[in-house]
Amino acid sequence: MNVKHQYQSLVVIEERVPLANLHVVVPMKRLDQAKSRLAEVLPPATRHALALEMLERVVKAMRDWRMEIAEEQKHNESPIAHRQSPTLWLLSPDPTVLALAPTYAARPLFDPTGDLNGALELARDTLRADGADGMLIIPGDVPLITPGDVDSLVQLLASGADMVLAPDGERNGTNAMGLRLPSALPFQFGLNSFEKHTAAARQLGLHTHVVTSATLALDVDTAESYERYRELSVEH
Repeated sequence: MNVKHQYQSLVVIEERVPLANLHVVVPMKRLDQAKSRLAEVLPPATRHALALEMLERVVKAMRDWRMEIAEEQKHNESPIAHRQSPTLWLLSPDPTVLALAPTYAARPLFDPTGDLNGALELARDTLRADGADGMLIIPGDVPLITPGDVDSLVQLLASGADMVLAPDGERNGTNAMGLRLPSALPFQFGLNSFEKHTAAARQLGLHTHVVTSATLALDVDTAESYERYRELSVEH
C-alpha cells in the first residue's frame, strides 16, 4: 500500500548543518495503564497484549528503516550524516517494557516521573549528554507507522527544520515529533497538544514542518479507532 505524505511548512526553512547524531525515543506507559480508554470494550489482559503488539509494530518500522539505511551504506562510500543509523531508546516506567530493549536493539531509559512530558524532558537531557543533535519521538501506540513515515520525518528534520510534527487524524494530538537539539520547546503531549506545540514553536521562532500521513494519523484510543486499526493492520 503506497502512502502519500503531505507537508506544510509553518516557517521558511534556511539551509542548516546536517544532523550528525540522531536519537529516536519510543515512550511507553506502564502496561497496567496502557489503553485505559478502551476499558469499556477490552479486558485488562487484552489491553496489555494490544499495547505490546503496537509497540512491536512501531519498533519493527524503526528496524526496517534502519535496515534500509544499512543497505544504502553498502553502496555509498560517503553516506550523508543524517542517513546514519540512529540510536533507539525505549522510555518507560515499566520494568517489563524496559526488559524488551535488548530484543529491539534499543537502549532502556527508566521514567521515574510517570508523566510523559516530564519523562521526555529527562530523555532530552539524557540525549544531549550523549551528544545527540536530533531527537525523534515516536509513541509506542501509532501501530500503522511505516519505514517511509520515519524516513520522511528524519529527512525533513535533516534538511533544516527545527521541529517536525505529525498530528493525529483530528489534528488534535501529536503522533510524532522531531527536534533539532538543543531545543527549548516545552513538551505538551496530551489534550490539544498539536495546537500547543505549534503555538510554542511560533513563539520560539522555530522552523517547523507539519507532516500529514494516513498511517501516522491513527492512534488507538477509542472503540472506533481500535476497529479501524484491526481492519487496516491486515493491509500492513
